[in-house]
Amino acid sequence: MIKFFRKIRYNLMSENKTSKYFKYAIGEIILVVIGILIALQINNWNQKRLQKLTLSNYYERMHEELESSRDKLDNLINGIDSLVILNRKTLEILSSNNKNSIPTLQKTLGALGTAWVNNFNYPIVQEFMNEGYLAKVNNTKIKEELQAFSFQLNRFKALDKGIGDQYVLTIEPFINKHLNYSQIALDRYKTSLVSGGPDTDFERLFNNLEAWNIITLKLEMLVTQKAILKEFKAMRERLTNLLNSELNLKP
Repeated sequence: MIKFFRKIRYNLMSENKTSKYFKYAIGEIILVVIGILIALQINNWNQKRLQKLTLSNYYERMHEELESSRDKLDNLINGIDSLVILNRKTLEILSSNNKNSIPTLQKTLGALGTAWVNNFNYPIVQEFMNEGYLAKVNNTKIKEELQAFSFQLNRFKALDKGIGDQYVLTIEPFINKHLNYSQIALDRYKTSLVSGGPDTDFERLFNNLEAWNIITLKLEMLVTQKAILKEFKAMRERLTNLLNSELNLKP
């Protein structure tokens, strides 16, 4: 094809047809430009097609990842709720100053020494964000929910550190000093412990300001954790539904 055009140019020049040569040259340039534009358009279309396929693949994988975490999230919320109830009951007993409630107190105090961090792991969502695919998302609602979801995962890291610090720095030292843990541990943990040792002086707890404050602060942390988890659950549901709609899956 190149030889063909070159031959035409040569013939026009040799015949001294300058005006026709320039017209032909302009026409050839236009054809080249059109060819380049078509090639760019095809390349652009191909890039968009590959991008769409990549996003669709990520959407599907993220949808599966979010669905698989449903039970774990629900179980954690229920578990935290049970700890809230037990710690609140402990404070109510101490506030009543009713020594007859010591057997119940012995059963509720185990919630003070129980801490569950969130420890959520969404590697596909995090990979999607880290690789910069969020900028390629056209659906504004999905983009906003993914941003909020990613922010919440980072927020959990700070919350988990707070829960761990509270246990290590205040709760565990208090238990070591004032309580026989094998006597107050929750039933789910008692079976793996060895019973015995010095008895806990439960009556001294009724007028122990340190005990009151530690349990109160523990309750505050649990209530905060539960609220954040419920907010995260609603966020997970919204994002799952959006991805579900984008993939045209049946709910």
